[in-house]
Amino acid sequence: MRRFLIITIILLGISSFSAFAEGEREIQPVVTETGITVMDSYDRSVTIGKAATRVVSLAPSITETIFALGMGDILKGRTDYCDYPAEVQRIPSIGNLTEPDIEAIAELNPDIVIASTHFTKESLDKLTALSIPVVVLAEEDSFKGVYRTIEDIGRFTGAQDAGASLINSMKDTVNSVKEAVIGKEKPSVYYVIGFGEYGEFTAGGDTFINQIIEMAGGNNIASGIKGWSFSLEQIIDSDPDILVCSKFRNAKNLLIETNGYKDLKAVQTGNLFEIDNNMLDRQGPRLAEGLKALAEILHPDAF
Repeated sequence: MRRFLIITIILLGISSFSAFAEGEREIQPVVTETGITVMDSYDRSVTIGKAATRVVSLAPSITETIFALGMGDILKGRTDYCDYPAEVQRIPSIGNLTEPDIEAIAELNPDIVIASTHFTKESLDKLTALSIPVVVLAEEDSFKGVYRTIEDIGRFTGAQDAGASLINSMKDTVNSVKEAVIGKEKPSVYYVIGFGEYGEFTAGGDTFINQIIEMAGGNNIASGIKGWSFSLEQIIDSDPDILVCSKFRNAKNLLIETNGYKDLKAVQTGNLFEIDNNMLDRQGPRLAEGLKALAEILHPDAF
């Protein structure tokens, strides 16, 4: 059987696995003469004296947001998984998402460390013990949550206007997609996260990716399950109209050759499509772009 693919998406890229972001933060960042304050996802009041000029990011979505705000120069550290945009390669890595190198972070002398999903309480305690300001921005899975995080980061970095502009642009894209697919017949869709000897993984009905599939004008064949684990038998029984997989790791070519998948209607009719899954899995500034890319796959005649 084919080796399991793209499992890191489940563990590292999809924010609904957050251990602490279960609700909305009610208190938004406040900018006053004494500094910038936010109530973060751990219900902690975090204050810095002025807009940060040295930032360490502990999540790909945070890193992408900082660059999207035009503030890449202030990013002094990032994780191994922060790979977009290409410019991040020049920034030192402080390790992985769940166990960052605390000493390496301290040596970078950040004004603030910005974390998100998968950041652990243990790492938080270690950083705060060193008097390093840490804010955890792990919102609920929604466009609203992404907008709020962009707004927060914009205020912490002095890029409020850029944040507002980015949010408005994303909202325009989301609205245009919704309008484009209104009244369209919805194809059945299977979103491939992982497959092979370790099991089949997709986005269940309780995930944000399921919501995005619906917003893009599709019917997710896995909407009846919770979580991410599916079965090949369920895929074969549903025989979806369209399969969507990551454009990375040769996933499409492997699926075409994999037993169970290669005989599906979608594969036989050329309706197996690739997408940059990071645009959907990461709750960041490319999410609206990812929604549009998916909608263009499901309804090419609408765009």
